[in-house]
Amino acid sequence: MKIQIQMIETLDLDTLKSHFETITFSSEFDLVYEKQIPNIGIILVDGEINLLNKRNHIELKSPGSIIGLQNLLNNIPFKFKCRVKKNSQLILLPKSEIIKILDEKSSELYKIIFPTDDKKLAG
Repeated sequence: MKIQIQMIETLDLDTLKSHFETITFSSEFDLVYEKQIPNIGIILVDGEINLLNKRNHIELKSPGSIIGLQNLLNNIPFKFKCRVKKNSQLILLPKSEIIKILDEKSSELYKIIFPTDDKKLAG
């Protein structure tokens, strides 16, 4: 099973860190469960996130990975359990914040989080 994950470049990640709080997890924690519609968009700043289901295990080690955004916006259940590893740093974007960004299509944040080219997609 192939999953597409949007990637944010390092300079853009620095911009996001200046606008949003970065949270460091002191222990392993499940952020989203399989078949759950996420209530946050997740941006990996540093560390590791594992996506797990009964048949697949994907490790995300790249800072700048955005997870769950399309699921959140389109009310689509997540196909994986999303587990953040100890000492990982994340930016968590609630739906209300994402909607604000969507309303400002000319903003710098919009261009970072919703790129128009396919070069920022990996997976």
